[in-house]
Amino acid sequence: MRFSFVHAADLHLDTPFRGVATHGPLLERFQQSTFLALARIVDVCLRERVTFLLLAGDLFDVKDRSVRARLALRSELARLDRAGIQTFIVHGNHDPLSGDTGTLGLPESVKVFGPDWEDVEVRREGRRLCHVQGVSYPDVEVRENLSARFRRTGTHFSVGLLHANLGGDAGHANYAPCTAADLAAGGLDYWALGHVHTRAEHLLPGGGVAVYPGNPQGRHIHETGERGCVVVDVEDGVARRRFVPVDRVRWHRLDVPLFGVGSLDALQAVATEVVETRCAEDFDGHAVRLTLAGRGPLHRELSRPGARAQLEADLRERLSRAHPPVLLESLRDGSRPEVDLEAVRAGGGFMGTLLEEARALEQDDAALAALWDDEELTTLGQRLKRLGVDALEAPRPQLVAQAGQRGVEQLHEETS
Repeated sequence: MRFSFVHAADLHLDTPFRGVATHGPLLERFQQSTFLALARIVDVCLRERVTFLLLAGDLFDVKDRSVRARLALRSELARLDRAGIQTFIVHGNHDPLSGDTGTLGLPESVKVFGPDWEDVEVRREGRRLCHVQGVSYPDVEVRENLSARFRRTGTHFSVGLLHANLGGDAGHANYAPCTAADLAAGGLDYWALGHVHTRAEHLLPGGGVAVYPGNPQGRHIHETGERGCVVVDVEDGVARRRFVPVDRVRWHRLDVPLFGVGSLDALQAVATEVVETRCAEDFDGHAVRLTLAGRGPLHRELSRPGARAQLEADLRERLSRAHPPVLLESLRDGSRPEVDLEAVRAGGGFMGTLLEEARALEQDDAALAALWDDEELTTLGQRLKRLGVDALEAPRPQLVAQAGQRGVEQLHEETS
């Protein structure tokens, strides 16, 4: 038998976007974006005529969910209810069961899993389609491997709905930790996971698959690119997945090339062109981090005190007036002075010798190891660790080359 469902997670409804340095209509677009992403997920369910929707935790941004967020969720799930589409929900660390006041009900077609594992049969026209299993977080911190509670209960297609950290993803709190082997042991066909905001699929031993759809709306510069949900088509026990973007405000990291750019006017034009090329018009807004990259004659100008900040302020104002408006999250200076390193090397002298020594050291494993064993460097590494700063554990040849290059660039700046 054929059927389809949509898998989404980490809605984080009513994210305040406090880190967005803007105001007025642009801020309103950001604050509305999580609600619009939910509406578009429901649109996908209706368009695809799916049997059910899975929401894998963190529907709300905080434990004490706002009235606005709860009303929005009820309104959208009511649209599915009227279309005869079921919804299955588990709660995660941001929206544990302990934060539910119980003052707003959901449509009868919505199943919210409690703190104990449950298995629910999904039927259509009296015929059993599949099983959906789930368990919610009773409170914020759940350190137990909740996946160990799941188990196959029949021959029909089986789904596990869980908010968990598969494989110890370092970018997220290690709640409900599990491994691929743990999930495979449950014998389920599809694990609908939430918690990790980056889209990923993990093929499991035995033929199952664990999927993170990622969050449907990026909320900061570390959540760039398209965001959305996954449509799953099941036929003869085989799940075929399709990703569908639903985000309305998109985040980008973009480089602004400086090669050949000789004036601030030209730099403004290049930066604007880079943004316009990557920021599509069919969005409510965009947020970008721009990095000035490469060598160019403007490096000296950009190195002056306050220059980058002033350029950033000007670009932020210009981009906010674009259509759609663009938030400049920050402007980073990665520029380098115009230096012909090969000419410097060929010219000899102190700077040429510096480059040659760096190249020789880069290619000499023994010398590089000896450098890394230097007592002062070791002491520095230990001090950095005590301060909570990551220190290199092993020599990296490319860092020596970069150090030589930066030394020459600094000397070139001082003598120009």
